[in-house]
Amino acid sequence: MRLMLIKDTPFGRIHRTLNYGIAVSRDTTTRSRIRWSADTKTMYFDGRALVLKDLVAFIHELLNVAEATMAKHLLFQVDEDVPEFDLEVTDNPSNHDAGYYFGLREPDAWNKARVRMVQRIRKAKVESEWFEHMVDAMEISEAAKDEYANWDEQFRELLALLMMFTCGLSERGTEMTSLR
Repeated sequence: MRLMLIKDTPFGRIHRTLNYGIAVSRDTTTRSRIRWSADTKTMYFDGRALVLKDLVAFIHELLNVAEATMAKHLLFQVDEDVPEFDLEVTDNPSNHDAGYYFGLREPDAWNKARVRMVQRIRKAKVESEWFEHMVDAMEISEAAKDEYANWDEQFRELLALLMMFTCGLSERGTEMTSLR
């Protein structure tokens, strides 16, 4: 049986080039793009300085803006801060009761949340801007829905930045697009 050599096909050429690149990269080291100052308070990335104290201050400022956006424009809390909540709450996937919301651990939570939001909107005195009064009912105006959606998008962008700064490496694009 004769041994056939792979001719110089496009696939063969690409395959050999990739293998050559892998072999070369194993034996090569690159210069470090990051270095630290002697006092370890400043990081240099490609020669550009980043003072860690300034980065921490920026993250705190970004967090304050995100909390204020959520409290004022998404939760309509006029004089209050973001409410405290229990981070240990977990969902019970076996509970299929209609109206059950695992965050509140009580039945009919959706209706209670709606009532609470309407009360907050009234307290924030934006009711006339938000609701269109019909003969027998009230509906949220399209302009109010659009404004709320814009604030929600802005809040999610801030949240994505905060996650990237505080939680280590960011997720792959597929995970991040759900936040988008």
